[in-house]
Amino acid sequence: METQIQRVTHEIPYRGIGYLIFRHCAAAERDRQLPREIQSLEEQGAKEIYVASTDPEAPLAEGAIGTVRLTHVHDMLEMERDLDGNRPRRGGRLRAVLLTEVLGEQWLTLYNEAFSTVPNAATYGREELAEMLDKPGSCGFVLEDDMPVGIYELDLQTGEIEGIGLAETARGRGLGRELLQLAMDLLAERGYKSCWLQVSTGNPAAYQLYQKTGFCTRRVRSRWFKAEATGQKDRNTEEDGI
Repeated sequence: METQIQRVTHEIPYRGIGYLIFRHCAAAERDRQLPREIQSLEEQGAKEIYVASTDPEAPLAEGAIGTVRLTHVHDMLEMERDLDGNRPRRGGRLRAVLLTEVLGEQWLTLYNEAFSTVPNAATYGREELAEMLDKPGSCGFVLEDDMPVGIYELDLQTGEIEGIGLAETARGRGLGRELLQLAMDLLAERGYKSCWLQVSTGNPAAYQLYQKTGFCTRRVRSRWFKAEATGQKDRNTEEDGI
């Protein structure tokens, strides 16, 4: 089996966070590579490093691997629900406005504000904005009293709610539920009979909202661990010959 390790460095300049994903890697090789990969990300400026394995033959667990200690922090879940007539009906406070090139910078600012503290969220820049503009109808603002208070991002090929977020000043008033319902309505209008999304268990407000709105977990997509270099091998791993 060919070793496949994905290193995500995009967030290092913005938030000092690096990510490491073992896609395909035998357990022994993973344990050998992990300390080297952590050191490499640190040398690139990462202050925090999170690690996951999507290889079912080499799952991660809390504890020490060589000079690296792993602490489980959250799981990424896929959730879904039907878009039938029983779905929640939204109020009339929010309306959607499609993303345009003219509004692009404003959308970027609001997107990055909304997702600045969300686990595993990416910071968007000009390149990501160009990709959004190439997918007409998939992204936009939500307005309250004609003022932008949030954003949405949909995958119109798969029926995924890729992202919904509110400006900090718009939170705490029940608008998150209405924004979710609006996104569901937009997909239903496109003919989708069901929708799905991803959420981190480290984002309890969003996770609980999705549960209360009828979303059910269909699978754990990945388990994430915070990696910290200890500088010395754990005694138990030394005894095991690692």
